[in-house]
Amino acid sequence: MINIYYEEIEDYYLLNNEDEILNLVFKNINLKKYNKILVKPNVLGPYPPDRCATTHPKFLEWIIKYLLNKGVDRNKIIVGDSSGYSTKKSFEVSKIEEVCRKYNINCKPFEKDEIVKVKILDTEEIILPKTVLESDLIINLPKLKTHILMKYTGAIKNLYGCIPGGLKPKLHGQYPKEYNFAELLVELYNIIGKNREMITIMDGIYGMEGNGPSNGNPINSKIVIASKDALAVDIFASYYIKYNPMDIITNKILINNGNYKKRDIWQENYKIIKLEKNVKKEVSFKEIDRIKFKKPDTYYLTSIMPPSIVKLIFSVMVQKPKINRKKCKKCKVCQYICPVEAISIDNLKIDLKKCINCYCCHEMCEFGAIDLKRRFFI
Repeated sequence: MINIYYEEIEDYYLLNNEDEILNLVFKNINLKKYNKILVKPNVLGPYPPDRCATTHPKFLEWIIKYLLNKGVDRNKIIVGDSSGYSTKKSFEVSKIEEVCRKYNINCKPFEKDEIVKVKILDTEEIILPKTVLESDLIINLPKLKTHILMKYTGAIKNLYGCIPGGLKPKLHGQYPKEYNFAELLVELYNIIGKNREMITIMDGIYGMEGNGPSNGNPINSKIVIASKDALAVDIFASYYIKYNPMDIITNKILINNGNYKKRDIWQENYKIIKLEKNVKKEVSFKEIDRIKFKKPDTYYLTSIMPPSIVKLIFSVMVQKPKINRKKCKKCKVCQYICPVEAISIDNLKIDLKKCINCYCCHEMCEFGAIDLKRRFFI
């Protein structure tokens, strides 16, 4: 039985008095014994905290203060990530760098780290930062958000940020479809999680709904979720925002491949502890007050029509990105990260014959200048 802890917290200023959930998730863990602790926030891009696209700096500060108060040597803590574009700028704009400076914590863009080649999915070889593989404890701090390709992004998906620099969009090009990309994410999670402790604490105080992970709408989702098991956090979080957790492909793959006695009744794999004013209460999934998140536009038809009709519609129509000329600042980030070189900012055009619907351009545009339009299939 795997424990999931959650607490309803309305705003970040309330975190100062809410250490009990951290005491529970770190129970029986001697934090002083670790030689290197990697704190992995979600620093998707150069987005300010109120955009709700990145782990909030106050959330990161809460975790760092907890570690230091437990006697962890600050020299053993590294805050690391690799954003889709310009991690240094992303650290600065998201205020993550500011928190690290305040507590004298090493803030490391992974593309500046030494790299190690790793085999993945039998035939592929990727690179991972040496810091990730040398860490004996990873504290994973995902943000609660929807995702236009994967429906939802959380604990498992956040580890994709361990892949440095421009390799991420290239992998999107190699694994453009939802299921194939989910297999890549699961394999990466298994590699990173092997032979090291991982704690996941999700920032769901403010999340993002709609066309996340960067261009959706902020929502005060008022929750912090924690577990020693990253999948457990994703199961709970996706259920909390009114998905069927088995519709999230990474969840489904990990449940089906895991050592679970009751795969069909996935709820029975977990013990849920709700904290309210530091009082612990065990609850069932049915007792959770779920919150309605607006789903991505790419998901909309599947939620209102039978699968057979959806399949027919999508055989002739599909969501395609389009540059919004009024919003575009010609920064060329979308052109840089497109894995199939389908974008020309000089002409403000996307070659729809090349486009593979990975939506990296939509995800990484900080100006919201990539619209999704349903068009006849090309």
